[in-house]
Amino acid sequence: MASFKWSEPCTCFDGGRTMTKFHKILFPVDFSERSHAAAPFVLDMALRYKASVALLHAVHPPPPMYGGMNTIYPEAFDFTEIRTVMLGDLEKFAAAEFPRVEVSCAVDLGDAACIIKDYVTQHGIDLIAMPTHGYGMFRRALLGSVTAKVLHDSKIPVWTSAHAPEQSHRAHPQPRRILACVDLKPSCRWTLEVAVQMARDTGAKVTAVHALAEGVVVPEMADNQLQEMLLEAARAELAAMQLGAGTDVEAVVQVETPARLIRAVALEKRADLIVIGRESERGFLGALRANANAIIREAPCPVLSL
Repeated sequence: MASFKWSEPCTCFDGGRTMTKFHKILFPVDFSERSHAAAPFVLDMALRYKASVALLHAVHPPPPMYGGMNTIYPEAFDFTEIRTVMLGDLEKFAAAEFPRVEVSCAVDLGDAACIIKDYVTQHGIDLIAMPTHGYGMFRRALLGSVTAKVLHDSKIPVWTSAHAPEQSHRAHPQPRRILACVDLKPSCRWTLEVAVQMARDTGAKVTAVHALAEGVVVPEMADNQLQEMLLEAARAELAAMQLGAGTDVEAVVQVETPARLIRAVALEKRADLIVIGRESERGFLGALRANANAIIREAPCPVLSL
């Protein structure tokens, strides 16, 4: 399929709206291998932005003996004792994974997604960092239920680890190549601005990616000349967005589904981070909003959802 690339990207950024620095990062920990694998990325962000890190572990209670107002748990379930043990484990995790960082530890009882939401509200968290889950042969088709709910409910940025990494592609905690996934609506300019600001912070290069939905080119319109006209129009709009944002980064525009194109470009460019918009008031990639989970499921590197 046709594609278009601007010249080698420039990582400087002047003016416009910039990214809010992260001061408090919430890192839910379940002590899995994926929690340990995500820790170096969280550490890099904490050191880069001089942020504190809150480690949070949720204990899912056993089924209660009675429901309603008089919920009673089995006598063998002693949350006070479990909480003490889990706090100790979190402190060991913090000592091993987060040197030179201000760390706090908390353990709570209940649904993990609800606990995360409440903690964010009560403690002024401005970034949630969490590994994704999914199991066995269905991993590529699933996000963990907790991650999916946090992504759906959260009003602050969420960083998620690579959900579908390739053995030949290993993301670096300090990004060297960042993909900014944009639609062509004005609201998506902010996503590009944030990606460029992060690149300036890390010395990375940026590639803007726009997927021209396959459905736009219907069969009776799908001759090469018309497809090229649609691509040229999309390139022109993206160039105008860059002009408004004060950026001049490499760009890739193709007719493809968003998740497949973003994954392909991430692998080709050996991207370390994908930046997408998520908040409804910013129109989550405009027409691509429904593809949020698909993009994260297919991501071979971490994704920052704004």
